[in-house]
Amino acid sequence: MTDTNPHRARAGFTLVEILVAVAILAILSAALTPLVVKYVNDGRRARAVSDCQTLGQAILAFNLDTGRWPVNNDANPNDAGELSRLVGLPQADISAANIPGGANVAPGDRNWDGGGNGGVGGALEDHLVFNRTDTVDPLYVVSNSPPEPPGWNGPYVSEVPTDPWGNPYVMNVRYLTNANVAGVTPLEAQQHAVFCLSAGANQLFETSFADATELENETGGDDVGWMIEGNSNR
Repeated sequence: MTDTNPHRARAGFTLVEILVAVAILAILSAALTPLVVKYVNDGRRARAVSDCQTLGQAILAFNLDTGRWPVNNDANPNDAGELSRLVGLPQADISAANIPGGANVAPGDRNWDGGGNGGVGGALEDHLVFNRTDTVDPLYVVSNSPPEPPGWNGPYVSEVPTDPWGNPYVMNVRYLTNANVAGVTPLEAQQHAVFCLSAGANQLFETSFADATELENETGGDDVGWMIEGNSNR
């Protein structure tokens, strides 16, 4: 005899079945979460490396065009020595409060935000995108007939991004060879690698930034970067 009771035909899941389904979902979630987190973190690191490489290569293109490094912040192109860092922020926003600090695990890792040898910071966009500061326009002589005479022939990037964790990239341009930044000897410039650097996921710099400490063979931490000049295995 066929049971035609509609209520019995639509009977739902039992409590045991629901508990089993929840347990299976919990197990799957526990198993997949580390993989998803790793995938997201790997993607962020890959984007940071790509950004750093793009900005670093823009600095090299700038050097090829102008015959100098972007360390000036006034109207005198022969007066190298003002800037020790370039920061991926508008000039008005460049302050220690807006730049990751250091983890205090490497000499001078607290200098990336402006302490010690961090010195004066300039805006990356002023040099690579706009060729001006708030007070000087143009910042570098523009090349009207490249490649001679040498001159600024940008913009070298369309914009300067923040890193995947929402922080600015920083370059220790203080140590570029022949940048002639005040206080840096030719030997120190030779011994120090120059990076476009992100503080990474922990948002703390763990890379040395000190005249007295070479930046060769730097290891440790989760900083992400691309080397513009020098020797390092970061």
